[in-house]
Amino acid sequence: MAAIKITPHFHEPGKGLIPIVENSNFRIYEETDYTSDKDTSRYLRAGAEKVYFIQTTDDYLKEAFQLTSVLLDPDLPFIVESARLRHILVPELFVFVQGSDAIEKPWAIEMRQLADTTVFSDGEEFSFNPRHVYFHKFWKIDEHDYA
Repeated sequence: MAAIKITPHFHEPGKGLIPIVENSNFRIYEETDYTSDKDTSRYLRAGAEKVYFIQTTDDYLKEAFQLTSVLLDPDLPFIVESARLRHILVPELFVFVQGSDAIEKPWAIEMRQLADTTVFSDGEEFSFNPRHVYFHKFWKIDEHDYA
């Protein structure tokens, strides 16, 4: 499995981020650091074979994702952390993680309507066990695990 994290915020890369593409429109890195508290490091510790980190604005999101997607093994599943990417493609499974701080914001309402399911989180715990999301020929969620 592989993972991709996409953010609209540009900042200097930290330890473990190996540059793949850096230009004025977007940056693509491969994460190699298993030890930090970054989401990308957590993906590695959770078992992802490859983890990529994209910094881009919405205007260049499609191009940055397309360049990154060619790095992925087409025979392996992957996950993407990005609500905005849903405007560009329809994934097999779209899980929207809703924090309590943005529940009534228009973009959050829109994403909940597009999602296959919404998971609520306070930043520490989830409204269902993420271990019940699995891949067997395609992405699935154990139906009995959430209401």
